[in-house]
Amino acid sequence: MPATAQRTKKKTPPPDTIHMAVIDSATISKNINKLAQDTSKMKKSDTAVAVIINRIEGYTLLLNQLMSSLRRGFDTLNITREVPLVDTSLALIKENIAGQDRTPNINDIYTNKVMLEQLQRKLGGWQNNLFSYYNSLVAINDTLHSLRRDTSMRNIPAEDELYGFYIGQLTRLIKKYRSVDSANKVSLVKIGLLQNKIANRYIDVSNLLEDSNYQLEQFSANMFSRDYRYIWKPHRDSINPLEFFPVFKRSLHKSTRVLSIFFSIQWPIFIVWIVLASLFAWWVHANVRRIRRNHPEQEGEAILQHAQYVYRHPVASTVIFVTTLSSVFSVRYPILYTEIIWGLTMIALTWLFRAHFPKTLYRYWLMLMALLFMYCINNLLIEVTYAEQWGLMICAGLCIALGFRLLKETSLTTFAHPKYTAPTIKLFIATSVFSMLLVIFARVGSAKIFGSSAVVNTVLAMNLYVLVKILLEAVFLQVEANKNSSTFISFMDYQDVQTKLKTFLTVLAFVGWLVIIARNLYLYDAIYEVVTELLSTTRHIGNSDFTFSSVIIFVLVIWVAFVASQLIAYMFGNTGQSTSPTPKPRFGSTLLLLRLAVLAGGILLAFAASGIPMDKITIVIGALSVGIGFGLQNIVNNLVSGIILAFEKPIEVGDVIELGTRSGVVKEIGIRSSKIAAYDGSTVVVPNADLISQQLINWTMTNRIRRVNFVLGVGYGSNITQVTDIIKRAFVDQEGILTNPEPIVQLSQFGDNAVTFQVYFWISDLGNAGTLQSKVLTFIYDALNEAGIELPFPQRDLHIRTVDEAVLNKWKANKEAPSGVYPEDGEKNL
Repeated sequence: MPATAQRTKKKTPPPDTIHMAVIDSATISKNINKLAQDTSKMKKSDTAVAVIINRIEGYTLLLNQLMSSLRRGFDTLNITREVPLVDTSLALIKENIAGQDRTPNINDIYTNKVMLEQLQRKLGGWQNNLFSYYNSLVAINDTLHSLRRDTSMRNIPAEDELYGFYIGQLTRLIKKYRSVDSANKVSLVKIGLLQNKIANRYIDVSNLLEDSNYQLEQFSANMFSRDYRYIWKPHRDSINPLEFFPVFKRSLHKSTRVLSIFFSIQWPIFIVWIVLASLFAWWVHANVRRIRRNHPEQEGEAILQHAQYVYRHPVASTVIFVTTLSSVFSVRYPILYTEIIWGLTMIALTWLFRAHFPKTLYRYWLMLMALLFMYCINNLLIEVTYAEQWGLMICAGLCIALGFRLLKETSLTTFAHPKYTAPTIKLFIATSVFSMLLVIFARVGSAKIFGSSAVVNTVLAMNLYVLVKILLEAVFLQVEANKNSSTFISFMDYQDVQTKLKTFLTVLAFVGWLVIIARNLYLYDAIYEVVTELLSTTRHIGNSDFTFSSVIIFVLVIWVAFVASQLIAYMFGNTGQSTSPTPKPRFGSTLLLLRLAVLAGGILLAFAASGIPMDKITIVIGALSVGIGFGLQNIVNNLVSGIILAFEKPIEVGDVIELGTRSGVVKEIGIRSSKIAAYDGSTVVVPNADLISQQLINWTMTNRIRRVNFVLGVGYGSNITQVTDIIKRAFVDQEGILTNPEPIVQLSQFGDNAVTFQVYFWISDLGNAGTLQSKVLTFIYDALNEAGIELPFPQRDLHIRTVDEAVLNKWKANKEAPSGVYPEDGEKNL
């Protein structure tokens, strides 16, 4: 073997342009010259000069690009830095799992599972990145191999000058190739080693996660089995001879370490919540400022008083908004993080209730907060102690007593409490009683779960109720900030918005509450798996396949799109509650397009999210076409007319129009019909097709200027010039009456009993037409009376053709008789 190796070392391989042992340019050039003399490998040619030069240039550019990519390298620094953190987390979890042989604790097991899932997600992301980097390096390696296999590079120029140029270019190319190849191999080794590290840790995490899932399954199976000594046996035995304070100290230390690791891994989620809180606070503050700017001080303050939470307590409302959403969506977070979120929420709720609750209810609320604090401490304990068992017993008894006091207080107080307060309190009492029974029968782990769930579920029910009110008030401020109206109208708008939104938000809050209950009872995973399997199982009806999830998603998306389209007008202030002519809204008919887009997008999203094939949509459209042909012409006509109104904009929300015998302010331009607020207080619903097909007068299409005219008559014999001057003086210094074009006074005609004038003048806002005309007529009437000019009333000449002879004689006799003397008793002068 040594002799063979020695002989092998003495053999010198033939020179090759690809396999060069050194990088030195002179050596490479010398080897190429030797190869050029070997006609079996290199050929001299005059016809391939252009091809060879182009190839060398192309390969040089390619190698430059590859080297640039390799020099930039791959972003593995973050992975390398965080690998020790993963190792620390794994060591902590292994230590916890090793210490769970005494008394299994569901909170500790679940915390380990949460951490392992976070680590698995992070390691999986790292693996995907490393695989992507490795594939890029393999692609570079394949490119280098393809360059080596190019036989056209074996042709060299026959001419000496070109030959020298070729040798120089090829030398630089080979040197660059060797550099790229070397850098690529180094990167491949580096990425491969890092992949191996990550893969080993991913395997460890997967194994530990399987162990945690097994422990959770075992705990669920033995949930109501005895796990500690009976409370009436205080003597120490072999089950758990632990003291409370050492266990609490170890538990707090472990939870703090878990939280720090969790924050190091999931810190972007905290940034998201902070940004969301900032946006919500800015939204509320901007709307409050806009309301104060658009309304007088007293009126604006009256409007803002309807938002008792977000206006009076903006910081607390923002905290409740963000922390409540975090509590609902934080399904996979450590217990300490969840309890910190609960603490922030409770502090904000206590601040709100301090100003709105009666003293007795507020005192009961503080007692509930104290119980919540005790259960939060209890949830952190990783092992059971005798003191904890007595603490659970006492807390359960206090919860039962507090529940009955709350039931009595809510039945006697006049304070307006939520509709479902009594059922929630009864559930609180029942869960607390069950927790006490579990403590008595030495089921401490289950007692901890149900006792904590009783308090947390009750408190978060109030929390979600307050969140719904905060969201409704925020929407109310959005509505009021985008319109001008009176206080009463503002309140009516708020009631309308509340009616439309409250059901939707209440349903979402109830679903979130159920999620919290399932999570606190550690039933969320089991319920999620059962519901997922139920919804995702494929069903068959005839030749059609469907799943319940697709049906629910389809209905839910369309419902949300419909609700959103209905609320868009209110969100931007176009409520149409006022019939007085006010300036047009900022968005006008654009809201109709937005509503159409929301509905159309919702329908398409519903089909896409539910997995319904597009060919089924074609069938539906075909069926609709048949329906249109038989009886839906009017509906489709109105829909298309609504789209025409949105694009052509002959009318917009806020316009004053006349349609036939009806006139009023456009309140809403809907998809099928539009609403007009008439001046008598009624609302006229007009199909969109009528607005397109009939003759329509729009008084405010371009501006709000309007001409007002009236007819005035004076008695014969009046001075025409004087009357004209009096009428023109009525328009001088009248606010709202335009001077350009100036008022016109024309002598119209000589009537039966008066000289008639026609008067025309222009006003800047048609909403003031009646008021300004009244002022003008009042001034003219007073001025004509002062000038002694008669305003004639109707006069007629009476011609009598025949009169009875007796009546005529009596009239003559009365006329000739002295004044006050009657020719006959009981007769008077005619």
